[in-house]
Amino acid sequence: PPSCLLMAAPQKKSEVNELRSLLRSADLQRDTVKYREVVQKVIMYMTLGVDVSPLFSEMIMASATDDMVQKKLVYLYLCNYAESHSDLTLLAVNTLQKNSRDPNPIVRGLALRSMCSLRVPNILEYILAPVQEGLRDKSAYVRKTAVMGCVKLHYISESTVQECALADTMYGMIMDRDPLVVANCVAALEEILASEGGIVLSKEIAHSLFNRLRDFPDWSQCIVMGVLSRYVPSNEDEVYDILNILEDRLKHANSAVVLGATKLFLHFTRNMDDVREDVLDRIKVPLITLMTASPHETSLIILQHIDLLLTRSPTLFSSEFKAFFCRYNEPAYIKAKKLHIITAIASLANMETILEELGSYVTDVDVTMARKSIRCIGRIAARIGACVDHVISMLLAFQELDIPYVTAESLCVLRDILRKYPDRAPRVLPSLAGIMESSALDEELEAKAALVWILGQFGDHLDDAPYILESLVEKIEEQAPVVRLQLLTSCVRLLFSRAPEIQRTLGRLLRYCVSEDPNNGVRDRAQFYYRLLQASPDAAKTVICSTPQIAPGAEFLEYSVASKEHLFDEFNSLSVVYGQPSSAFIAQMPPYNALGTGRQFPPGQRPEPRAPAPAAPAPVAPVATASATARGGASLLDLDMMAPSAPPMPSFALDAKSDLSPADFERIWVSGEIGAVIKEPLKRVPSIPEFESLLSAQGVCMMASGNPVHGVVRIFFHAKEKGSTTYHLIECNLDVLNSIIAANFKSSNPAHTPDFAAIFRKTLHAARLIDM
Repeated sequence: PPSCLLMAAPQKKSEVNELRSLLRSADLQRDTVKYREVVQKVIMYMTLGVDVSPLFSEMIMASATDDMVQKKLVYLYLCNYAESHSDLTLLAVNTLQKNSRDPNPIVRGLALRSMCSLRVPNILEYILAPVQEGLRDKSAYVRKTAVMGCVKLHYISESTVQECALADTMYGMIMDRDPLVVANCVAALEEILASEGGIVLSKEIAHSLFNRLRDFPDWSQCIVMGVLSRYVPSNEDEVYDILNILEDRLKHANSAVVLGATKLFLHFTRNMDDVREDVLDRIKVPLITLMTASPHETSLIILQHIDLLLTRSPTLFSSEFKAFFCRYNEPAYIKAKKLHIITAIASLANMETILEELGSYVTDVDVTMARKSIRCIGRIAARIGACVDHVISMLLAFQELDIPYVTAESLCVLRDILRKYPDRAPRVLPSLAGIMESSALDEELEAKAALVWILGQFGDHLDDAPYILESLVEKIEEQAPVVRLQLLTSCVRLLFSRAPEIQRTLGRLLRYCVSEDPNNGVRDRAQFYYRLLQASPDAAKTVICSTPQIAPGAEFLEYSVASKEHLFDEFNSLSVVYGQPSSAFIAQMPPYNALGTGRQFPPGQRPEPRAPAPAAPAPVAPVATASATARGGASLLDLDMMAPSAPPMPSFALDAKSDLSPADFERIWVSGEIGAVIKEPLKRVPSIPEFESLLSAQGVCMMASGNPVHGVVRIFFHAKEKGSTTYHLIECNLDVLNSIIAANFKSSNPAHTPDFAAIFRKTLHAARLIDM
């Protein structure tokens, strides 16, 4: 309740005063244990968000103790409040300087680390000397702490670090006898010299790091190996010496170390074609061992790296295919990745065993797993022609299981196989009648569309094809858009081989799709087919009935090898897991770093997005009568149809620049309804300046843009009709990570909103950002 919140502040204030009196109590200071408990209570309040900075003086006095636990607590307090109370921080410097000269190296290191963590520029002169002394300290703990202190000083004052030549000092410490000091020096130099490209690797430094690699802790080994990937050996003999040193790193228990060593193997042999296959064969066993023995999360990372390696050597894991068989207790994401890899490594030697294994997954309780396994079987058949007949037999057997989703997925895969191997159609067509009689496809839209495609493609070999299509057209209002689209193509295709049986069905279908269908895509295709038939039946047959030939050796790849090659530069990183360069998800690189610089709504005036309203179906344009008979089409085109005219052009033009104010923008946006919605995949993601320039050339001006939130940038645009007071508004969401653009449109004249959305879409298409 609010009353409790009002009472909280005085209560906390009284507790701080009580703590002050306890810290000042002479009796309590003589009792070490109780005094430490009071200090712990101060830290507890600090972690709870209570402002205990008024106790700064008392806490500095509490640091004068030999109790190491109490000293650490006090230093934690000082580091937390130093930046916000820089004037009081000077009180702690003398104590920290004194402790940095303590005989105990742990106390010296603790004081040095705390001094460098204060992050207060006005005490830099007091910290510099202890840091320089720490770099020369006889204790390795103090030296490695001082090295990391140099990085903290770099962020306080970069010029000071350069003037004092601390980087040169750390270069000399790379030869330090303690491996932890060396590892910290490498990491620190990489950060301090980042603007210069990182540490400069001479032959002496590189060989020293290679020889001492096994002495470093696991994560330090990863850092050092990442740096060593920039080293360029002078000759092949040096490469072989380096690979011999790295050999035992492939047997390490830490997956990061193994992947780091793998990256070095690939890097140093990238131009040595004669040994590349031997190297790939050498790293194969460690990766499989890690994959099978690691936790599921680590296994997924290993699988992603294996998938990347397959882009360079598709047959690398062909002999180890059984290692990628799915286990019953594996999570779905592991199974999905293994299915992908199994499909990629299938070959003539192992395809029978792999197909048998994939067939056993079809009855899995996980529906997604069953669907994916059937898809993988189809991909193998498309890639390896020798197994097509066996795969068709398997798919036909799956339909006998009487499982709706298995039947549907099998039908989709059969369609894909028949696209490439049309001569196998006689084996498939007899089973279609049974599928239509069942209810397996009622909820499976893609499978129903696949069935319609098969009927249109091979209907001249199936007696009942026109009648099956007729039964679907009779319920055309109930069919999904994807099914209606395929019905149009199949019926028109069948018109050229079985015109008397399909003509009436096609006429009814075209009549509905042109004049009643609410879907723009279906309506456009129906108009296109009708005009094509009306203009030239021979040309229509050439266009619609042509079958593109797929080369027998063609493969259906899910990725481009070239698009994956750049990921080898970021091997052993999240870039491989995400399948994209680190700049796409770690930080927004230029041009996206210029977002949100001044183009913001005033506080409280940013319009809130509303749920998009369903767009009204576009009206069908008036049509002009043109009989097929008059054009010489005879009975072939006697479909009792009306020829639709071309879609109308926008009835308005836009001003070169809109003069809409932010207040008017908010008023129109809040009061208006969304009249059109666009969501399209982008061929490429434009920069914000490029996007703004592209639209401003059409008279569409930017009102505001925001910073990226989870990779999505929100931008508001506006435009004004020429010679009118009508304004058009756009809320554009640019998904940078997934390359998707989504836009909501509102207008002060809602009747013009669809036309304005068409102008926006046309502009993006002209810039080759989207497909029409």
